[in-house]
Amino acid sequence: MSIIMLAALRVATLLAIAQAADTVAVVDVSVVPMDSAHVLSHQTVVVANARIVALGDKASVAIPRSAQQIDGRGKFLLPALSDMHVHLSTSEEFPLYVGNGVLTVRDLNGSPETLAWRDSIARRLIVGPRLFVSGPMIAGPDIPWRNKVVPRTAAEADSEVVRQRGAEYDQIKIYDGISAEVFAGAMAAAKRVGMRSSGHIPRAVGFDGVLASGMGGLEHLDKTVAATMGHQLDTTKVPAIVEKIRRAGVYVTPTLESMVQLSLVATGRYDSLMNRPEAKGAPAPLREFWTGVTSRLKGNRTPDPTYRYNAYADMQLRLAGALAAAGVPLLSGTDLPNVVLVPGVSLHRELSVMREAGLTPYQVLETSTRRPAEFFGESADWGTVAVGKRANLLLVSANPLDDLATLSAPDAVLLGDRVFDRATLAAMRRGESSRTR
Repeated sequence: MSIIMLAALRVATLLAIAQAADTVAVVDVSVVPMDSAHVLSHQTVVVANARIVALGDKASVAIPRSAQQIDGRGKFLLPALSDMHVHLSTSEEFPLYVGNGVLTVRDLNGSPETLAWRDSIARRLIVGPRLFVSGPMIAGPDIPWRNKVVPRTAAEADSEVVRQRGAEYDQIKIYDGISAEVFAGAMAAAKRVGMRSSGHIPRAVGFDGVLASGMGGLEHLDKTVAATMGHQLDTTKVPAIVEKIRRAGVYVTPTLESMVQLSLVATGRYDSLMNRPEAKGAPAPLREFWTGVTSRLKGNRTPDPTYRYNAYADMQLRLAGALAAAGVPLLSGTDLPNVVLVPGVSLHRELSVMREAGLTPYQVLETSTRRPAEFFGESADWGTVAVGKRANLLLVSANPLDDLATLSAPDAVLLGDRVFDRATLAAMRRGESSRTR
């Protein structure tokens, strides 16, 4: 059977296992709306045409006769989750995201193939999370990744940003190795054509230069630590770093779990990570990346009991906690597929590590719900539970404001007007959803 025929079969299977209805009502449920840290008890939520059309006390909300009803008693409904920093390898990852309740994904080194996936999902030809896609990274000539563009002048950077805008990418991605001239040209063009931006901190520009440029987001807190401290880690510098970021008004995607995984790979745990059930069942392109790239990072250093993970990772956790305490908007992201990160599963691990960093459960949930919508200027459309919003929703068995672990095994996922039940979601997480039924 050809690859195209297999792909079509997988899409058809996913569409078949999702129950579709014109109207869906979640009855007598506790709602975590994510507009503040509170819960609305005994609510009924009605969804029609993939939007929330009614939300209120169960005694006051009329349920259409044709609605598919979901018993929400004892359960909690909240916005679905977001992974705001990934590098997609294959469409086989999509069921893993949906199965884990991750219904928004931002790919930060896009390509025409990624754009095609985004459009196929939007047209409901593929079941998967909503995709936001950056253009190919704007990088220096010595960067080894193949998917990149290398402008040499401000004019070339300007032309590239205009090209990415014309191709309908959602933002630009700044990477390492570029000159201050190229950086300035790219940022000026992005502002002129109305493209969002995020990325690394090029050495030629520096931390202060990036913040002054108006770049919308900083990716990876290890880049911030390196740019502000180098190898001389100093906790006394944290307040000043946080204040500069706060004043600049940028979003920060810490990608802490990738640093945790890296610390494990460096201390002899590579094989155990590769043998986890979710890693063993991951799509082949991911496992090939881990065996071809991540394996080169293997080490057998003895863990230092002074630290939770290591000095560098611990500093990033400290910085993330301080940023959250200062009100800096953080975004949940994993940097998948690096260091044996698995679609969906690693997002839940990222949320757990953010909790370790000192964020409250509500602050953690913000990074994966309302903050991503804010970054894209779409707060009126999604990110909270309210009438008129997209019905990308997660039904769980415990209050996530008390127990974030409940998010990793949803009772149901509402992807617009499609409902995936608990058994189907579990099958998707195991990679079984693409098999013939």
